[in-house]
Amino acid sequence: MSESEAKRKPQGPSSWEDVHPEQEPLSDWRQSAFTAAMEKLQDEHQDPDSVMRMGEAFGRGLFAQRIKEKAPDWTLKEWLKELEKDVWRPMGTEFTFTKMSHDVATTFLNRNPLAHSSQEQSASSLFNFGVMRGLFLSAFPQGELLIGELNNNHPEVIFKTIASAKDRLERERVIRALTVMKKEVGD
Repeated sequence: MSESEAKRKPQGPSSWEDVHPEQEPLSDWRQSAFTAAMEKLQDEHQDPDSVMRMGEAFGRGLFAQRIKEKAPDWTLKEWLKELEKDVWRPMGTEFTFTKMSHDVATTFLNRNPLAHSSQEQSASSLFNFGVMRGLFLSAFPQGELLIGELNNNHPEVIFKTIASAKDRLERERVIRALTVMKKEVGD
């Protein structure tokens, strides 16, 4: 191909951040973001925090693009309903809740299609948790996501709109728990 042909050929986006989510299916956009996170993981010598940070950035982007303008003052129930319709369902992600109150929701089961399609189970779980954390903290900046019991190899995720000082330390525990849990399940 000559230089002039190369200039005329449309160039695709160089990163997942360059693609508007409404121009590409959300699950493809998520896959592109996860691929970028995996590349970053390899560049940073297997630092799992980089995967979670990329997931959080993706979650904040989803919030800004898809649900930020829909309601200025969220209740947890309203936020979860909107999230299911505009984010989870298009990505193929599902959550089933066992408990829900005004300020706390606990999942019983979650479906993460990224974990089923990836060979990197730990990384996909960290990325998915990061996405959820980015979405959640965008809506509830004083909150936190916690990991509870392990049910059928799925961690129980707890959404708390108001986090304690101890809850703020959860992020580091999640990285260790998801990384170790996936290694134990794979052995």
